[in-house]
Amino acid sequence: MTQNNSKAIDSVKFDAAGPTELSFTALYTWVIWQFPRQQKSGLCGAVHPPIPDYGWLPAIIYPQKKELAIYAHLDETFATPEEAADYLYHKK
Repeated sequence: MTQNNSKAIDSVKFDAAGPTELSFTALYTWVIWQFPRQQKSGLCGAVHPPIPDYGWLPAIIYPQKKELAIYAHLDETFATPEEAADYLYHKK
């Protein structure tokens, strides 16, 4: 974590205090996985950086806007995209 309260994964900077909104094009080398469950006017999903053995990060996908909110500020990653999406779906 850097001093400006953000962190970087594969050269993409994320807010360390909350979800970070980005466009699909900002993550062109990442895997974006969406699950058909509504959450906050988007869909539950997950993203995976192009780093071998890195876990999945929860994300809210906004397909119409081609944007997403990535939960990279969490202390953990998830083994599968389903687990990451479930985290968001069950989050109150």
